[in-house]
Amino acid sequence: MSARIGVAILGSTGSIGVSTLDVLSRHADRFRVVALTAHRDVEGLFQQCLSHEPEYAVMADPNAAEQLRNRLQSAGRPV
Repeated sequence: MSARIGVAILGSTGSIGVSTLDVLSRHADRFRVVALTAHRDVEGLFQQCLSHEPEYAVMADPNAAEQLRNRLQSAGRPV
């Protein structure tokens, strides 16, 4: 079988992003989440990082980005 397709989701904490992640998780044998982005929803993106383990997680708001970094470090996740 071929390698899984890497997917980046912009606005992953919004309704379309959440639905997209749901579809991808149902087809984990075909897709892998490479990158997730959000504007300010630290908790939402944090939970998605725990669930989907993307290589990149990006927040548009610098304060939110710092909060996410701290949460991930506290959870023992690579930053």
